[in-house]
Amino acid sequence: MNYLFYPVLSANMLDLIRTGYGVALFGTLLLSLGPSRWFFVSERFGGYAKSSPGIDRFQNPRLLPVVLFVWFLSAIGLILGYHSVIAALVNLILCHYFFIQMRWKGVLRGMGAPGYMSYWMGAYLFFQEYARFYDPTGSLQRISLMAFRSDFAIIMLSAGVYKILSGYPKNHGMNYGMVNPFWGKYWRYFGKLHTQHLSFRLLNHLGYATEIAAGFLLLFPSLELYGALLIFFTFLFIATQIRLGFLCEMVMLGSLIYLQKGGIADQWLQAWWPKFIPVTQASPVAMPFLLQVNEILIVFFLIYIALLIPVNAGLYYNFLARKPLTKPFQKLLELYTNTLGAIIWRVFTVDVVNFYVQIWVENKVTGNKQLYSVPGSLDWKSRFRYCHVGEFVGLTSVFTTLKYYPNQPSLFQERLLRYAKTVPCPAGFKLVFEYVSIQQKEERFHHVPIAQFVVDLEEEKIEESAILPEMRGLLRSAHPTSPVHEAARPGTYAPSPSINT
Repeated sequence: MNYLFYPVLSANMLDLIRTGYGVALFGTLLLSLGPSRWFFVSERFGGYAKSSPGIDRFQNPRLLPVVLFVWFLSAIGLILGYHSVIAALVNLILCHYFFIQMRWKGVLRGMGAPGYMSYWMGAYLFFQEYARFYDPTGSLQRISLMAFRSDFAIIMLSAGVYKILSGYPKNHGMNYGMVNPFWGKYWRYFGKLHTQHLSFRLLNHLGYATEIAAGFLLLFPSLELYGALLIFFTFLFIATQIRLGFLCEMVMLGSLIYLQKGGIADQWLQAWWPKFIPVTQASPVAMPFLLQVNEILIVFFLIYIALLIPVNAGLYYNFLARKPLTKPFQKLLELYTNTLGAIIWRVFTVDVVNFYVQIWVENKVTGNKQLYSVPGSLDWKSRFRYCHVGEFVGLTSVFTTLKYYPNQPSLFQERLLRYAKTVPCPAGFKLVFEYVSIQQKEERFHHVPIAQFVVDLEEEKIEESAILPEMRGLLRSAHPTSPVHEAARPGTYAPSPSINT
């Protein structure tokens, strides 16, 4: 089938996706209001972003209210369909900056997968909304839709393949997250189950199988509806189990881009159109300058489609073969992937979810201490921050640095100290970060503290002490089922020169 004439989405479907995304974006920003003083501010002003002259000029307390106000306005514009092209462009710029450009420059790490999907859906919406109003030929709308559909399928395939490589078939994956108090909504219940319980084994196998099956189905026009439905209902279930912010809702909205105009799902939507969603009536404007821009964008998306497989193959070659490409190609690969945000999807795999970190505020004299990090707590003074997936991503990323860059201790120390400075710690107190490993033994999951990192903010000093010295190696080594190795630096999968390949 010639994709140049592939059916586009109906106006109602576009409006549904736009409105749904606007609501999810608004919810994400609302949850981020409290932690915004860490998430979107540089370390010079007490935030997560690594300080530099450029970053400090934009990510500071004076501009933060303006940035959030504009971002909220763009979300409202998308919900209401009011100046949707401008609203989508503003959102795309902000999403790209905070979730892509800042991915390797701050503790937040671009808010991980939730941040990436906010950016990805924001990019999709901008080009679709722009094409609705400024693409009289319809070519840009079709080609950009083709690009995003292809990319979404590759994302699902990549996530599924990595789950196979990292231990899901051997029952090392989803189960750790479900018993992890930072990620699992019902961790106490699942923590009582046998480690080989049918529900764990079933969910682990479904975890990779559904993503791979859906990814393949989405590549074929005659089967894409089944792939879209598989993704939609899979992530609907995940949303009920795991604390992921609005990631699941974003992915569910992404699956709707396969419900083509005139198809069964689209016909159902027309019959049951929600009256509260405004319908956009667009008559594309033909402007000579924009027609030229559209031609450039069409070429861009065709190149993007052509590079999807080579780029992902390059990332996996770096990661699995543990070798860089030849120097010019490696530089081009990293420039391309870091600009557009392409990554290997290591979402919710064992090295990320088989531990968590408790933070204590301890009196230096008496030794009395109080737990600060309480997942799910609604204590507005301090612990509400641990209701946000971005906080879990940030704190987890600090300590996965030990596994991902074991021969670069200064990188971990820098990140931990930057994070520690955001935790309220009165004079005469110190912070204790307790690393708790989740282990399968005696037919149950056990939460085992294995080390402490004591941070004295007054002296800016970090001391590591082993609680269980025999398990200290777990801190700086990947899980036995994981293919993780040390990369040369953040932003590349090419190995560190210290690795003997």
